[in-house]
Amino acid sequence: MKNIAIINGIDVSAYVKEPLVGEKNTLDLMRQFSSSLPYVQKKIVLTSSDKQIIKGFELFSHKEWNTEELLKAIDSLSENFDTIFYFYADCPYLDPKLAEKMFSNHLKYMADYTYADGYPYGFSTEIIKTDIVNRLISLNKGEKNKISRQTIFDIIRKDINAFDIETELSPRDQRILRVSLCADTKRNFLQLKRIAALKKTDSPSICSLLDENSGILRTLPSYFSIQITGGCPQECSYCPYPLFGKKNGTLITENTEEMNPERFDLIISKISDFCEDAVISISLWGEPSRHSGITDIVKSVLNKDNLLLIIETSGIGWKPDILDQLCKLNTNSLKWIISLDAWTKEVYSLLRGDGFSEAYGTAETLMDLNKKNVYIQAVRMKENEDDLEHFYINWQKKTENIIIQKYDNFCGVLPDKKVTDLSPLKRFPCWHIKRDMNIRIDGKVPLCREDTNSGIISGNIFSDSLSEIWEKGQSIYINHLNEKYPEICRKCDEYYTFNF
Repeated sequence: MKNIAIINGIDVSAYVKEPLVGEKNTLDLMRQFSSSLPYVQKKIVLTSSDKQIIKGFELFSHKEWNTEELLKAIDSLSENFDTIFYFYADCPYLDPKLAEKMFSNHLKYMADYTYADGYPYGFSTEIIKTDIVNRLISLNKGEKNKISRQTIFDIIRKDINAFDIETELSPRDQRILRVSLCADTKRNFLQLKRIAALKKTDSPSICSLLDENSGILRTLPSYFSIQITGGCPQECSYCPYPLFGKKNGTLITENTEEMNPERFDLIISKISDFCEDAVISISLWGEPSRHSGITDIVKSVLNKDNLLLIIETSGIGWKPDILDQLCKLNTNSLKWIISLDAWTKEVYSLLRGDGFSEAYGTAETLMDLNKKNVYIQAVRMKENEDDLEHFYINWQKKTENIIIQKYDNFCGVLPDKKVTDLSPLKRFPCWHIKRDMNIRIDGKVPLCREDTNSGIISGNIFSDSLSEIWEKGQSIYINHLNEKYPEICRKCDEYYTFNF
């Protein structure tokens, strides 16, 4: 039996060299794991640099990786070997006992591919029979997609019945926790350090820890929703902003208030310093197209390497030259969501008022400019339930990027118009308190988006540090873990929805 370990070390972060367990770092722990793998006669690290990041391993370097190049490399490197162990270099808690059990079953059941399911990411290796690599190459069809941690399984899923797959199931399904045990971001490394501080190193003890001490899971925010304008061209029937967004009696349709680009840039710098990576939305309330310096606002986010920008818009108020200019910026880091809500003008007018033709025109223009990064959105409610089928069928002819949102009554501020109840049978802590931060145009940070009356303010982004603001939400999160909820949370039906 001759096996090979192929380790994905492409663009690993600097955190892999930071001490984690005693003096050992992530790479040291990964090296220990690789040495325990059965019958492995060769260990190779895939990298985008000739620089030796991990001592004791052979390097396979390529400057521009994609799915095609990954499969080519696996094919050439695994020649004359029986089995491939494929895993990432930034996973310090890879479990040797779990790998041994998986490999035993892989041989016993003559599997083509073996993987673990239900565990937090980072415990297990993927096991691949070398005979199937050519089939993977054929299924990939020469596509040069970005490599992800799910790449191998995503390719197999294209014709999953053509493979003998063995699945190692976790004793309890923890996928809902969305935990990633990788030293790839500041957020995830903080998670690893908390686990290490509690002296947990194997998968059973870590899984128990995640269940019993869930307070450690709230690390850093990953999604920031920022209000940059006070005005909006529509008073949508299902939106609370027309009710609370009036400024000194001025309707939101007449409000011209906007955030100064310099102040916005200060916010972005604070986020980048605090979290390093994050998703930024500039559509908390108000219409982004109304900002006179929207190009500067967008550039402020896109100038940061690890930030992703989302513009959620009604599609009204955009000048064609501005759309063209924005879509020529860093398109990989800019996503658009066009809120249309209806297929027919009649239903659209009922929900959103005037602007049907302009909104659909903007959607078509953006689809022409940057189709893969444009999403068409509708909120599902009683008023558009019949129309929504036509909406979905017709837009599906043009794009796969369709978002159907659940209706939100904002903790009872609006009437209940939801068509069906999607809430879990057993409540769990709010995703938004755990991962989101909302910033109003004046810098105030409310508990969450649902807190339209600013009943719980965590601070002001212009006068307080992000760490101070974020820490104030920890006690509420702990209360959620103990099933103790503030009044606004008891009324909320959004706790189980997930942004990023």
